[in-house]
Amino acid sequence: MTLVYERSPKQHVLPSPLSKVFGDAGFSIDVKLLPDELAELRRLTTRSWLDVIRCVAPDTCNEFEALGIDRYHELSHLIDHARIWTTETRTFSAEVVDVIRTFSLFDLFNRECPGYRICSEMPPYGDLGRGRMNWRLVRPGDGTDLGPIHADYWFEAVVDGWTGKPTDTLKVKIWIPIYLEPGLTGFAQLPGSHKMDLAFTRKPVGGNAYKPYFDLADLPLPLVKLDTPPGTAVLFNYNLVHQGANSTRATRTRVSMETTLEVSRHQLEQRYGDLSRYY
Repeated sequence: MTLVYERSPKQHVLPSPLSKVFGDAGFSIDVKLLPDELAELRRLTTRSWLDVIRCVAPDTCNEFEALGIDRYHELSHLIDHARIWTTETRTFSAEVVDVIRTFSLFDLFNRECPGYRICSEMPPYGDLGRGRMNWRLVRPGDGTDLGPIHADYWFEAVVDGWTGKPTDTLKVKIWIPIYLEPGLTGFAQLPGSHKMDLAFTRKPVGGNAYKPYFDLADLPLPLVKLDTPPGTAVLFNYNLVHQGANSTRATRTRVSMETTLEVSRHQLEQRYGDLSRYY
């Protein structure tokens, strides 16, 4: 979707999605993939999914392919779901990242944040050494496939040596539903949480690694599910508290992709003022 953003109040034009990400909302759902881009993302994700199955359970690959990725849950008992779908196996290849980066979604960042980069880090999983884009499977009603409520910067804040001081860059998260059931599965966020200082703790997960933990009893408001048909690019603030949405009434596997962009703090503060509270 190609959008025109102007600053003149005399023209009836859309504000930049980034003005919402760093404004009161903390997110934007204004940008959509073009139909052919969504179709290509579905093809690339399905290919990546089948490549993994072909390696770990080749005898089942034809069954999974015939059924389709959005019905993966119907056959997931045939493989070791928890062991197979690691962060590494759900990471797109460099070639696929290059294809996705040509999507019209990135016109916004080329225009407003020249020099941005796709982050290679994903705490606590380490640095990939190249731009990282991941996809995820969430089976209907299965809470084990969803991460906990969190803000993304929390995963950095629990690492030893983190100072919390503003750096020269800010992070923008992108989450895109590839397959979902509107109203049942998707993305839920805590309104205004990017401006809140919610207390969280760190819990050890083995070795010297930690993950953030947030007590649900401290949730000040209910999470709000966003209206995100497949292909909607949810751009959101790294400080926004959120969680994936699932339902026992769902009948399809939710498939999504995500990535993190690192953009110049100076470029954004020239447009939106002081952003020192954001990471």
